Amino acid sequence: MTTDQLAPATTTTSLADLPPSVWALIRTSQDLYLHERWLRVEQDAHPNASFHAWAQDEGHAAYAPAYRFDADDNPWAASRLDLFLAAHADLETGPAVLPNYLLGGRRPGHSQILCDAPAPRRRTLLTQVVGAAAETAAAAGAATLAALYCDRDDEDLAAAFRAHGAVRLPSPGLNVLHLPGTSFDDWLASMPNRRRTNVNAERRKLAHAGVTIELRPLTSDDLDEILPLELDQYEKYGHHYRHTEARALHEAYLRHLGEDALLVRAHLDGRLVAFASIVRHGRSAYIRQGGFDAVASDGAPVYFGTVFHQPIAWAYRVGVDSIDLSISADATKQHRRAVTRPRDAWVVPMTDEAERALRRWPGMEQVQR
Repeated sequence: MTTDQLAPATTTTSLADLPPSVWALIRTSQDLYLHERWLRVEQDAHPNASFHAWAQDEGHAAYAPAYRFDADDNPWAASRLDLFLAAHADLETGPAVLPNYLLGGRRPGHSQILCDAPAPRRRTLLTQVVGAAAETAAAAGAATLAALYCDRDDEDLAAAFRAHGAVRLPSPGLNVLHLPGTSFDDWLASMPNRRRTNVNAERRKLAHAGVTIELRPLTSDDLDEILPLELDQYEKYGHHYRHTEARALHEAYLRHLGEDALLVRAHLDGRLVAFASIVRHGRSAYIRQGGFDAVASDGAPVYFGTVFHQPIAWAYRVGVDSIDLSISADATKQHRRAVTRPRDAWVVPMTDEAERALRRWPGMEQVQR
């Protein structure tokens, strides 16, 4: 029996064990977070257990990774389910929903199962992947399986989760900027007069303050400079992120992303006052980590320079036509022409305690088995 003739749905803890049909999906994925090279980033950076789930039938395949989170893991509300629910559904579950496995990626704004099958086979394969992942997670002692950032318009994916008793919960939208025309001036011209005036005022303020901004590939020498800014930024908004995991992620960039791991650096009076990480993937770019020293910036709008002005100008130069701006600050991003794509969280409770905790959310949509 060949590798591609395995059972319709199964899981493995090793990327090397995936069949050729799945490798074809992940090596051509348009979504960075389900591409082979990012899976290798996660392999290095995720500090807990993980597995890979897939299904295949009639020459088609579906695939998603799953990442484990326990109560003592990094207290990051974007990915640890108990903290996510408290932040976005106003639902305090405590440890009842942990351990949890996140299916389809653990990065804000993105939960997806890759699939190359047409309808109606797509829905069937997605349902098989969710089922295989739920069985594996339950066997590993998990209380829940979840996908925190699902495209609200993906009815096949919603049906796959419903088929396994999932609960739909609120999730923040994903902000994506599609660049019009062929130049920075085209982006400016696409905005209303008031927004265009604001952007030009920001650029003048940065120039007047003497802020210099560069964009170049990330190097190992950058890490000691940017990590304090990154961790301070998290703390500023009440999020906690462990230094070891933050550093491990940047180091994994260097090992697996090469010159597609980029860094925007803003300096004032010889001091680094802001940065933003960018990962390029084909014609898309993803704004990742960032940090901004408001005191050292002395009122200069370094956030806008590092997150918008410099990346947008660079994107036009290199042929990138969409910029993923992740979650949060929707209005600020929309004012600069980003579109917020609605997202839903889906949680499969696998213990009575987890199901009782989820039922405490007043707006919960309980999907019967």
